[in-house]
Amino acid sequence: MSNALNSIKALFLLLCAASALAVLPSYSAQSERPNILLIITDDQSIDTINALGNDAINTPNIDRLAHTGMAFTHVFNQGSWSGAVCAPSRQMINTGRNLHTTGFSPKSNKTSHPLMGETFRNAGYETFITGKWHVGDDALKRSFSIGRAVHEGGMAPISKGGQWNPWLTDFGNDIKWAKKQKRQHTSEAFADAAISYLDSKAQRNNNPFLMYVAFTAPHDPRQSPQSYVDKYPAEGMVLPPNFVPMPEIDAGDYNIRDEALMTFPRTEQQTKTFIGEYYAMVEHMDTQIGRILDSLEKSPFAKNTYIIFTSDHGLAVGKHGLAGKQNVYDHSIRAPFIMVGDGIPANSRAKGMFYLNSIFATTAELAGIDAPDSLQGPSIMPIVRGEKTVMNDYIYGSYRHFQRMARSHRYKLIYYPLLKRNVLFDMKNDPWEMHDISEKAGSDKIIKHLTAKLEQLKTQVGDPLTNSDPVNSYQPFTGKVRPGFQKDKIGVKQTVFTEH
Repeated sequence: MSNALNSIKALFLLLCAASALAVLPSYSAQSERPNILLIITDDQSIDTINALGNDAINTPNIDRLAHTGMAFTHVFNQGSWSGAVCAPSRQMINTGRNLHTTGFSPKSNKTSHPLMGETFRNAGYETFITGKWHVGDDALKRSFSIGRAVHEGGMAPISKGGQWNPWLTDFGNDIKWAKKQKRQHTSEAFADAAISYLDSKAQRNNNPFLMYVAFTAPHDPRQSPQSYVDKYPAEGMVLPPNFVPMPEIDAGDYNIRDEALMTFPRTEQQTKTFIGEYYAMVEHMDTQIGRILDSLEKSPFAKNTYIIFTSDHGLAVGKHGLAGKQNVYDHSIRAPFIMVGDGIPANSRAKGMFYLNSIFATTAELAGIDAPDSLQGPSIMPIVRGEKTVMNDYIYGSYRHFQRMARSHRYKLIYYPLLKRNVLFDMKNDPWEMHDISEKAGSDKIIKHLTAKLEQLKTQVGDPLTNSDPVNSYQPFTGKVRPGFQKDKIGVKQTVFTEH
């Protein structure tokens, strides 16, 4: 009798356990697996968000994300082997690998490494893209099942339609590949495509989704509706503390197209106009992001979607006498980064100290997908869970064979291989990077330490550059070496670096 009673009790407990398990989220069921919305902007500086400290700009919708999620203050692009910094950045994001090991190079627009969209797609996710891709046609086809209003290349110059008349591609879901010119601002076209996707998703299937929404704003040409431009008149803009008419150092590539958008020397008027147009583009884009967020909140996916908002890198916008992102100053190598979703602490801040290539592993962990062994950027979920405060104590940065960077929590060393020159900043006391302390007493020890750390980081990320022969060692990635200029104590003189 006792054995029979025990058997009945055991059966009862088993049934209770089964009943409890039945009400837990079943991530084996497609409809219960979390969705991912990745929003990537283009050339957006870390200091262009009101909620994160810039009172001069209006960004209520990005602010919504910052207030409902976790914002990271120190997230880095590893740099670029190309003047088009956005392309290597997106290659790192989509492969989860380091700058020189993505498989892409000046001679190859394809990679054999697994791609983020491809991995999600193989795991049963419906993958959708709208906006800027810039990672190659082969990778695009491998990554996404549906594309609407896709801008396949890099920038959209005015001669080719600019922001107002872009050439965009649609494909998938019974639509053949078709490229046509759209008579609509890119930010509005991309938002429309994202909203249309959300509105139609439930009728199509119950698969979870990965949405890749990549704005071309605030990349030049700096075009936005006049009502937004009027909000930021040049006379109302304040120059950054580190504005100077000319760069202090010839870094080798200052005649690149980004820098040619402004005249040398920079004037206060043109810089203020640049800032105003840049802020106008950011706010106009913010409005479109708000439309997407509103649509998501009204959809059946609202409670089961993780959002990551970031940019491919920053932009100088007049700082250090520069206009573009072909440098390793913080204004160019850092990017805004915000995560929102179930379990992510609301209105929280973290330093981060990680690279953008961690997005792949992070989204895979959120989705419960096995990350490919090829990934080099780790998931940042240990920070979200409170297990870590940062992912790295030292950060690597680079631009072609002209610049290298190693920074700790306090100090940043910039090394110019062609000039054999070190520059050192105390980031705690000089966050605007205005005062080189490399010649200051005691700095030699810091430089020695960071120089050794830089060499370790170069090995860690697969950087082929050697200090003894930077051009030849970097030849697989060098491409054409452009002339630059050098500012000395007397004035500005032309310096030409020749290819070997």
